[in-house]
Amino acid sequence: MFRKPYLMIKQLALVAGLVLAASANAQQWDGSNTGQITTIDVTNAENFGFRVYLDGRPLCTNGPAWAYLNGSDSNYKTYVSLLMMARAMDRPVLIYTSKDQYGYCKIGYVSMQG
Repeated sequence: MFRKPYLMIKQLALVAGLVLAASANAQQWDGSNTGQITTIDVTNAENFGFRVYLDGRPLCTNGPAWAYLNGSDSNYKTYVSLLMMARAMDRPVLIYTSKDQYGYCKIGYVSMQG
């Protein structure tokens, strides 16, 4: 007799937990944008080593116009390869960024579009 309400509460708690987990993951990024790469800057590996600018679009809220990767970042070569290929092929990219401890936009996810 009391079993059905208990199961229903359990299911609601599970759904609420999943919604909270999904929204926490969605809020992890400080910015995202899709566009053509207009400029690529390269400098020392750990000094914002690989910087990307999109066509007049900010890459994170209240940050610089560019987003970066450093040589020590996980999957660095793959990110750089994809971004260089997108630039060479004039294809749009979707870039998600997070602000680092100094307020600069660090690339965290990239998808070549089209």
